[in-house]
Amino acid sequence: MGAGGPAVGAPRPVPSVTVADLLRRSYEQFSARSAVVQDDRVVTYGELGARALRVAAALRAHGLVHGDRVVLLTSNRAEFFEVEHAAFRGGFVRLALSPRLHPKEVAHILRDAGARALFVDPEWAARIGDVLAGCPDVTLAVGFGEPPPDAPLHLSYGELLARSPDAEPVPWLVEPEDIAALLYTSGTTGLPKGAALSHRNWAAMMRNCLVEMPPLDESDLLLHVAPLSHFSGYTASPCFVRGAGNLVLPRFDPRETLQALRDHPVTILPMVPTMINMVTAAAEDEGAEVRTSLRAVIYGGAAIAPDRLRRATRVFGDVFLQFYGLSETPMPLTSLSRAAHVFDPAGPVPERLASAGRVNPFVELRLVGDDGADSPPGEVGEIVVRGDTVMRGYWDKPDETAQMIDGEGWAATGDLGRMDAEGYLYVVDRKKDMIVTGGYNVYPTEVENAISTLPGVAEVAVVGAPDERFGECIVAVVAPRPGHTVTDRDVVGVCTDQLADYKKPRRVLFVDELPKTGSGKIQRKRIREPLWAAETRRVGG
Repeated sequence: MGAGGPAVGAPRPVPSVTVADLLRRSYEQFSARSAVVQDDRVVTYGELGARALRVAAALRAHGLVHGDRVVLLTSNRAEFFEVEHAAFRGGFVRLALSPRLHPKEVAHILRDAGARALFVDPEWAARIGDVLAGCPDVTLAVGFGEPPPDAPLHLSYGELLARSPDAEPVPWLVEPEDIAALLYTSGTTGLPKGAALSHRNWAAMMRNCLVEMPPLDESDLLLHVAPLSHFSGYTASPCFVRGAGNLVLPRFDPRETLQALRDHPVTILPMVPTMINMVTAAAEDEGAEVRTSLRAVIYGGAAIAPDRLRRATRVFGDVFLQFYGLSETPMPLTSLSRAAHVFDPAGPVPERLASAGRVNPFVELRLVGDDGADSPPGEVGEIVVRGDTVMRGYWDKPDETAQMIDGEGWAATGDLGRMDAEGYLYVVDRKKDMIVTGGYNVYPTEVENAISTLPGVAEVAVVGAPDERFGECIVAVVAPRPGHTVTDRDVVGVCTDQLADYKKPRRVLFVDELPKTGSGKIQRKRIREPLWAAETRRVGG
């Protein structure tokens, strides 16, 4: 279809299956195949299914019931998938959090979700006490590995499995519209809110990924170096359906990633652009290429700058595949195919490389103006989508749900885009002012709220600025109170005390007064403009 005008794409509803149904088939069909590998440990599909059932039975034995929220707060580890699958198969709700969050942020999410069970790695086990003290609904706290002996946990993971009933738990009737997962995303108030995805939503995401990825089978191997709590974890689900293996590294390190690619027959590698840039630089330093068994490097969060893509292609080959999506409308809404990434390094850079690709066959997408009418062909409008990956709603927030999803099922992404005559979507700005730094979403309000607690701050605005390494960096523009002194160290320090490290400003600018509209609203766009003056895109890449 041409640029602009009516909706692009014709959605086809996902069959009435649950994620549990899909996983159960894989446990049976690929029973002896390796499902998860970490270090010297190999878990087959049959073992993964059995261990997931034991975890589900243990959760039931500890009083959890259908629909209770089960939280994973851990670095990458094989047990992540056991608990995730236990939640899907047992009728619980998967809630995975970044281990980089601040304890105050974790506590807010646990309270907001009414979480009942919490699984943590040893690093978090040592500092989870204050979090649990403010979250009375959490009745079961479990530590992976060897948690510190004085950690305020109920059980280690090994103890949980050892005490689990041997018999398969009596199956609950898990319906396609039951909530399968909560994905917490920053809110307009600065407080995270949970996007509730049903089993139908999650299964549709799996289907949409399989449509865009190279054909998968049990010979494929995914390498997980990006957090399982986010992008990398989402790409694992469709691969489990095809019997692929999953190689897990505990955390991202460029040189360890290169070594894993040399040592193992990895075919699929999900990363964010920042990681791709860092691995590329490490390979260049070593004078190495990674033209091994890789068939796809899947990335999301932003486009890759053409010069960086040229360098990455020399290292990895023509294997890049971009997905675009949101927590509320999971990836891929659009994808930039591997073929679309191929270009002549000696020739001009194709414009499409700055795009988010073409619309997924199972998604409807429109560009609309402020009046809700379709934008004319080629003009910028807000990206709105409809399909069976659109969330059920924000957890316990009906008003905010209604603001995002209209009565006809169209979800407003908050991103502004345009579409060219070939159907490539270009994300040119963010209506919601979200900052994407190193693949992480940061909403300015949550950083502004932290900085505003400094007594000497009269007002503050936080914006994203172009950054060669992270795509965007966080810039805080601060107007001190008359007669008060505020330093860079003060601003960064208060953020360190309250927020995850990736939410800290990398630059602090001081002004006498922030620009405002006639009604007194801070003009964030005017603040951003000089920072982005040399850029063609208003979104980091």
